[in-house]
Amino acid sequence: GVFSFAQGVDTTVRESISDSALLAQLVANKRVSVEQAPLKWFTTYGEVLQNVGWTLQEGGWTDYTATGTAVEVNEKIIEVMTAALAPAPAALAIITSTVNALKAMKPDSSWFTIFSRETQKARIARFQIGLVEKDGSGDVFVSLLACLIEAQSSITQVLFFKFREANASFKADSAKVSINRAALTDLGPTIRSKIRAYQADYLSSIADI
Repeated sequence: GVFSFAQGVDTTVRESISDSALLAQLVANKRVSVEQAPLKWFTTYGEVLQNVGWTLQEGGWTDYTATGTAVEVNEKIIEVMTAALAPAPAALAIITSTVNALKAMKPDSSWFTIFSRETQKARIARFQIGLVEKDGSGDVFVSLLACLIEAQSSITQVLFFKFREANASFKADSAKVSINRAALTDLGPTIRSKIRAYQADYLSSIADI
């Protein structure tokens, strides 16, 4: 997942949102096989977020495979986000600049090396783009776009391939999410301790390199 934070979102909220999103990903990975049930993976991901202070709207998946020309995935993301964030041009500008920054990265960069290694494992790729904002009253909201790509062959550099030419499907689900700041702040230390325990266990399992 890639989260962009608008100005005014303080460090505590940033860390709490990032940590809870990572926790949701780890739990979903453990409970659901994304290769066998990708939509259920996203459902489980959302359930974890709801239990730690996120209020998710009821959304629905839209299949964009048959629409438009054979554009790259990054272009389709911006197209879908434009529709979702039309009333908020500043928010759209942040998301667009984030996606374009990823596109401008060199293919041999360390980020792409890790990203490519993950995506080559299967014919399914899923990712999320999120924008975190704060309104005038101090409430925090997240514009969240979940994307799912299912291809007939291994996927590499997910953001930058033409999914229709590859006979792949592209589905997306956009939602506006409100954050229970008090709950998320209170649970922050517990969430962080679970993530750190997982990371420590993972590192201990790695043989000397």
